[in-house]
Amino acid sequence: MVRAVLMNGLIYPLEPLPPHWKDGRELVVEAAEPDDPEAIERWARELEAMCADKDPEEWEKVQAAIDELRQEAKAQARREMGLPDEPIVLRMDLENP
Repeated sequence: MVRAVLMNGLIYPLEPLPPHWKDGRELVVEAAEPDDPEAIERWARELEAMCADKDPEEWEKVQAAIDELRQEAKAQARREMGLPDEPIVLRMDLENP
């Protein structure tokens, strides 16, 4: 199901539409239910309980994997933009112009 928002009387998709949908296609739009604060709080408590007994070394491995993925994503973005793999650091020596 495609998610969208209503702004100023127009419906704007929040994600790409399926490629097989063509202009003029009739769609059925239903209002989403608002988030239930109690359900969100219950979910947060369940998540905290699941994470409470994890080994700190395991968390370090997870964080290291996340950090590596972020670096890879940045490198990929730089390549797509035609920039060097490593950012260029410019330093200005103000004492010796």
